[in-house]
Amino acid sequence: MAEILQRYGREEDIPKFLSKPLPASQLRSLFDQHMALPERGAKDKGGSDKEAAEDILGLIETILQHSARTVSPRFMDKLYAGSDAIGQIAELVIAVLNTNVHVYSVSPVATLMEHACINALSEAVGFATPCSGVFSPGGSASNLLAMTTARNTLFPDLKRVGAARSGQFLTVFTSVEAHYSIQKSAIVMGLGSDSVVAVPVNTAGYGGSGVGGGIDPVELRNLIQQSAGTGDTPFFINLTAGTTVLSSFDPIQECVAVVRGLEAELGRRIWIHVDGSYGGPVIFSKRWKERLFHGIEQVDSITLNPHKILGVPQQCSVLLVNSDRWGRKVLWEANGLRADYLFHDSEVSPRLPTAPSVREGEEDNGFMMDMGDATIGCGRKADAVKLFICWTFHGTQGWARRVDKALENVDTLARLFASSKQFQLVIPFSKESQDELYGGGRLTVGVWCIPQALEARYGQLQEFMNQSKDPKSSAHVLLKRITKLVHVELTRRGRFMIDFMGLKWQNLPDFIRVAVSSDRIDNALLHEVFDELEGIVSRVEVVDFEQGIVSLREE
Repeated sequence: MAEILQRYGREEDIPKFLSKPLPASQLRSLFDQHMALPERGAKDKGGSDKEAAEDILGLIETILQHSARTVSPRFMDKLYAGSDAIGQIAELVIAVLNTNVHVYSVSPVATLMEHACINALSEAVGFATPCSGVFSPGGSASNLLAMTTARNTLFPDLKRVGAARSGQFLTVFTSVEAHYSIQKSAIVMGLGSDSVVAVPVNTAGYGGSGVGGGIDPVELRNLIQQSAGTGDTPFFINLTAGTTVLSSFDPIQECVAVVRGLEAELGRRIWIHVDGSYGGPVIFSKRWKERLFHGIEQVDSITLNPHKILGVPQQCSVLLVNSDRWGRKVLWEANGLRADYLFHDSEVSPRLPTAPSVREGEEDNGFMMDMGDATIGCGRKADAVKLFICWTFHGTQGWARRVDKALENVDTLARLFASSKQFQLVIPFSKESQDELYGGGRLTVGVWCIPQALEARYGQLQEFMNQSKDPKSSAHVLLKRITKLVHVELTRRGRFMIDFMGLKWQNLPDFIRVAVSSDRIDNALLHEVFDELEGIVSRVEVVDFEQGIVSLREE
């Protein structure tokens, strides 16, 4: 087993294809009985234990062979990257423990490690230490818990009667570039997707691009005032630290000033949350925290996902709530039901014999150590254990180096793209930004592919690029199809995994987006991915400009 996993993880053992994107029907046929689960297991087939083990090892090898090789630094498709050996060992420890972090008695070490991680993270963010916090199964779950906690804290009666019976229409505000989990949270909570108000980003954008400039504080103020003016109840503001597509950071300090001013005007409190599921680890960088997280200590809560840039194994997400504003018990008070079959009081009658308490040292009479009552669920994996182990190995300074390296790698790749006529950066460099990191600090790079035929036909591409913002224009269709053609060929070659996407709200055609998260990416690999894309684009031919028909010349 160890040999199989070592072979999977070694870069020199990676086959020609980083991934084999087989159709589902074809992939299913590679497994016994087309993945139908057996009536009799391997150990009941009459063979030896060794033969049964060999069957399972063969199954594991097939799984690894035909899965996306996220462990490779060539995996630049999504916002996470492969975990390192320490993280994998930590995951194994959790599996062996197989415990549930809901009550202290069954997870004493895991509970203490969760508190230790929450305290250290709150200190890194700048919240009062210790803050209120809890680990959740992913950033979407943390965002949902933040919104639920905000509603139940600001409107305690709604926890019992619900929003519909209260007659209030609660509204949520977030950037047009924000993650869809904010809308989903509103749907799950019964508020409905119409309760989510999409706030435009700064129209200047970085470098005058019109996108990726972060939420516009003036528009935020206007939309909150409009909502309140119609009788709605604005209660939750979501700011994003590192959007999914363009890695934009909303201006926290400016938005906090707007919202706190409106609180005084409206006569009620409004919860400010920061979704740092992607860019949250930037808090570890002394250089970039002040710039990208200025004002973070004034918000009410933040979501962090160590399983992304920090490389902790999936899933590892935590919600922190600012105890300086709401107290350390806020998650328990907002979400807890104190089900007495599970969450026991530690008090005993003085007439009963006593035994050493498993809750000795518990804060607040056991309230804080029963972590499950702070969530909207019950069972929870001991995710804090792997963060604790990984943090112990890498240290805070190691996290900072990893973040700084990711930002520098993005800058290097963006400059390579900017140096070539075959690419157009979605967020271009501006004249005043040439001497600083790309985009003022970003974790992804987006580019349109510009084959030589486009330059030959249009010369200066600015007019063509302006036309491409009209989704009905031939320029829009052409760029979109070029992007998809390049992506298909990139996937066929299999040396890298990179995604493509667009921004419908801005009417931008699809583009290639490179996520640079792995700490194993170096300059040589960045040049290699640039050469790979440039080589593909150089083979693109435009058959019909008006109809948007493109083809790929043979190598």
